[in-house]
Amino acid sequence: MARDSPPLSSKRISYLGPEGTFTDQACHVYAPDGWERVGYPEMHRVLGALEDGEVDEAIAPIENSVGGAVIDIEDFLIRSSSVQIKGELLLSIEQCLIAHPGVDLSEIKIVRSKPEALSQCRMFLDAHIPDAIRVGTASTVEAAYSVRTGPREVAAVGPQRAADLVGLPVIRSSIQDRKNNVTRFVILADADYEPTGSDKTSIAFSFMNRDTPGQLYMALEPFARRNINLTKIESRPTGDELGNYVFLLDFIGHRTDPEISETLEGLRELAPLVKVLGSYPVASETH
Repeated sequence: MARDSPPLSSKRISYLGPEGTFTDQACHVYAPDGWERVGYPEMHRVLGALEDGEVDEAIAPIENSVGGAVIDIEDFLIRSSSVQIKGELLLSIEQCLIAHPGVDLSEIKIVRSKPEALSQCRMFLDAHIPDAIRVGTASTVEAAYSVRTGPREVAAVGPQRAADLVGLPVIRSSIQDRKNNVTRFVILADADYEPTGSDKTSIAFSFMNRDTPGQLYMALEPFARRNINLTKIESRPTGDELGNYVFLLDFIGHRTDPEISETLEGLRELAPLVKVLGSYPVASETH
């Protein structure tokens, strides 16, 4: 992924820590060694550090191929007035079952991890330890540490790196429901990225309860007419009234491309709220 040219030592990037999380792994892939990586234990602090100017950029998961959208990140982007998407990164996710040495699956009574990680391994957990209580944690590494300090009946779901960090064995590897499990991360900053010729744009729009037949069709038809490829569409409740939604749309092209600019201008005539969340280079590979 292309990056800006300021001296590497001047850059600070926030991520969901501690060391060993998938977001930490994605941060190492994206940020050069000269950058200062600043880990926070909660995602709202990762994002708050960017809004408050404590860091230059932030990296956060926004979508998983199994679990779907990370709604907290989507909602943050919809409401933030100072943050845009300037990049994306695709990371292959392999989940492992971490436990004390010599533990048999039949001994496990509690499984801890991030809710997203637990949902990605639902089939394995249902089949092999269906009676184990599933407990959510802030990160996969926190879950792994809780195993190290807990009784033998506690296990965790997380990456191999988390197991290595806490000094515990992996008793089952690659337990995610789908082997092509990929998480899409977004790079956030105070401005998006200049056109590269291979770009994606993310927007949010809402009709603000001006409900008329064919409204969504009229909003999307110009994209098809101009041959603009939509890569994602979903909706989120606005939170102010039942039945009022914000639509989130990803499509190929940069906001400054003439056909994109014209399409967005037309959309603004239909929808009172149209917000460009950012234009950025399309991720070219999965790490």
